[in-house]
Parts: sequence; C-alpha cells; structure tokens
Amino acid sequence: MEIIWKKIDSWLTTHAPQVMESLHSEATDEEIAQAEAFFGVDFPDDLRLSYRIHNGQAEDSYSLFPELEFLSLQSMIAISQKWQDCANEDFRCAPEDISEGIWNGWWNRYWIPFTNESNGACECVDLAPAAGGCVGQVVIVEWQEPARQLVAPSFRAYLERFADTLERGEYQFSEDGYGLVDLVDFEILESNK
Repeated sequence: MEIIWKKIDSWLTTHAPQVMESLHSEATDEEIAQAEAFFGVDFPDDLRLSYRIHNGQAEDSYSLFPELEFLSLQSMIAISQKWQDCANEDFRCAPEDISEGIWNGWWNRYWIPFTNESNGACECVDLAPAAGGCVGQVVIVEWQEPARQLVAPSFRAYLERFADTLERGEYQFSEDGYGLVDLVDFEILESNK
C-alpha cells in the first residue's frame, strides 16, 4: 500500500496540491480499532494499511476520487449510520441493477464505506458478499437510483487502478469545486466557462 500511495501522493503534489493538502495523516491503531468495533469486523489488511497512511480527507474539500470524497474513519461510521437509519426492509434492486455476488438489500452492515458522493452514493469494501462474490470486493451502493454494482475485486485493485489512471494522465484537477475529474468531464467543464 505504501508504494501505491507514494504514486498517488506524488501525482497529487505535482498536479493537484489542493487535493494533497486535504488528505489527513495516518489513523492511529486506536482509531482503526474503534472503527472495526463499530462494524464488528477486522478490516482487510489493505484497507487497514491504507488508513495507516491517510485517514481520509477533510470534508468539503476537493474530491480525491472523481466526484467522490475519501472518507475518514469517523465519516465512514457516520455514513454507515445514515444508511442504517434509513433502512428499508422491503428494498430489492431489479436484476439488471445489481451485480452477481452482491447482497440485494438496502444496506449491509458489513459494507465498509470509504467514499461518498454528494447524492449519497458510496463505494464500500464488501465483507459479506452474496454467492458468487468475493470477500473484500469493492461495490458501489447507489441511493437515489438504487443499484448495487461491482467496482473492483479488492480494495488494493481499486487503489492500484486509480494510481495507474493518474499516471496515465486520465484525470485532471478542476478548481470549479470538483477536484479530480476524468478528461472528458474536464473538457466539458472548461467549455462551459
């Protein structure tokens, strides 16, 4: 995880220092243990190691992941609690709106959210997949247009892909309050100025 984060931090320092400045320093072992106790699980090693490098980012800052805030452990707990508080026991996604291997329900307490979008969607490390899924897979959980989709086979794969995408120049920093955006969105934002 250190190598992956060094790539990300290096790119941010050069191309998006405002985003780099928003990243918190490492979480303590006690903070990680408190979050694990809240969820009733041990985090996968990659997730734990990542939070020992950066404990998310400051709220209301430029987004690290395109259109997604990187959650601190405290925000991770708050987002999970928000979803649990709005529980809908009768909720089910339509078959076309859910990937195989993802539990089909409103909120699973073993989904560990690590990103959040302003519309309420979040990406989670899934520690309780359905049949055909893999423990530790990354899923996106949509709030407004209910869907549950597979994003990556693991948190490490998710972060590696992000670092590689940065190095290939597929993201650009936008000062218009967005943070990192893909090049197509960046060109649209620039043309609308």
